[in-house]
Amino acid sequence: MRKIKVAAIQPVMPHTRPGKDNTAYIRGQLSTTLELLEQAGKAGADIVTTCEDVAHVSNFGVDIDSDIFETLVDLSAPIVEEELASIAKKYNMYIVGAYITKREGKIYNLASIFDRQGNIVGEYRKTHLPVGETWQTTPGENLNVFELDFGTIGVSICYDMSFPEMIQTMALKGAEVIFHPTFGYSLYESIGEAILRVRAFDSGVYIVTSKNAIYNAPGKSSVIDAWGHVMVDAGYAENVIVVQEIDLDVKKPQPPWFFNGALTAEPEATLRLRKERRPELYGELSNTDIERVRIPTEEEKLRLLGDIRQGKIRWH
Repeated sequence: MRKIKVAAIQPVMPHTRPGKDNTAYIRGQLSTTLELLEQAGKAGADIVTTCEDVAHVSNFGVDIDSDIFETLVDLSAPIVEEELASIAKKYNMYIVGAYITKREGKIYNLASIFDRQGNIVGEYRKTHLPVGETWQTTPGENLNVFELDFGTIGVSICYDMSFPEMIQTMALKGAEVIFHPTFGYSLYESIGEAILRVRAFDSGVYIVTSKNAIYNAPGKSSVIDAWGHVMVDAGYAENVIVVQEIDLDVKKPQPPWFFNGALTAEPEATLRLRKERRPELYGELSNTDIERVRIPTEEEKLRLLGDIRQGKIRWH
């Protein structure tokens, strides 16, 4: 049996602004996250996820000094990577760490997978960006899954979870657990939890969500099983972790009272749904000839940015 302990943190992100010392700002934003990761390590977690943008730099993309966002990105990424690598190695656990950094000259909202020795063994770049984030970051183009020493995982960052095809795709690629660092909890609380539970049930995966306790209410960091049951939930508590043992070899058998289950050639519910899919009917899901959200051009962004800085437009 492949029993592992999964964990998620639920920090309060300090609502401060950078001062003269940007490094002090970044370390201040990181401090609670690092303390909670230490707690997860002491609790024996095999793998833990942070919430989104652990250095809290995305808030400064357009409304203050023109270069502060990129300055914070450049400064924070090596600090985040060094700190998370150190904790992963210290406790012999994996960390899914979400932060904003540059790759190939472009800025991405991503999650790196730190292995038990503190090495980055993979990364996922957020693929679905709300329009506001397109001002700051570039969307990723791959739905990666990662083979770790206990099984296969996928990562979904915040808004990604709104798109069921994404979770289904990773599950079909072999993901058994989806880690979900996030700032938001969908448009309102009840639908946020419902989305997580339905994604887990439909795709037959565990979903481990890490969200901060304040922004966009509520906290609700959680572990949800393949039946869509909430196994553990941090509720509205501040600066806490959730830890849950799961067994990746536990199957999802169809209930014995379910008549159709006695007739199918596949007794395992998740596999049955996958085998009975009819992808030849779903072509419209891949239709790229659809109206897209209009993203401002670079010239329009500069003009709007000037209006924001002059107070003509309120960004937040």
